[in-house]
Amino acid sequence: MEIEKLPRPVARCTDCGHASRDLRVINGPCGQRVEGKRCGGVNGSALNTFDWEECPSCHATGREAGARCGQCEGDGWLYVRDMPRR
Repeated sequence: MEIEKLPRPVARCTDCGHASRDLRVINGPCGQRVEGKRCGGVNGSALNTFDWEECPSCHATGREAGARCGQCEGDGWLYVRDMPRR
């Protein structure tokens, strides 16, 4: 049985880096908990297709060897907007 690929995220927290696939959270506060406290970041827009790259470890599934992918933290995608282009 093949695992389906996850859709590309549309937002990323400016502080903790959490990815979201929900358009409604763009420009809103991040809802993640970091070390027991609510993250103070904002969900920034990352709608461009070139903002994200499919995770090479899990191939956008978020799972690797039956567990959450460690490279993308289960998101299936890596945020690459601020990364140097190859």
